[in-house]
Amino acid sequence: MIGGSMEFLMIKTGFYDKVTVLEAEKRAWENSPEAKAVRDALNLWRHQDAET
Repeated sequence: MIGGSMEFLMIKTGFYDKVTVLEAEKRAWENSPEAKAVRDALNLWRHQDAET
C-alpha cells in the first residue's frame, strides 16, 4: 500500500517525466566531444594504456 502511494505521488508530480529528461541530457553529455576530453584529461593511466 505504501509503495502504491509512492508510485501515485511520483506520477502525479511528474517525477518520471523529469527523470526521463535528465537521463536524456546525461546521455547526450556523455557522448559529446567535451565529455570525452574531460574523461581523457582525468584518466591518470592514459599514457600507460597507450603503451600497451
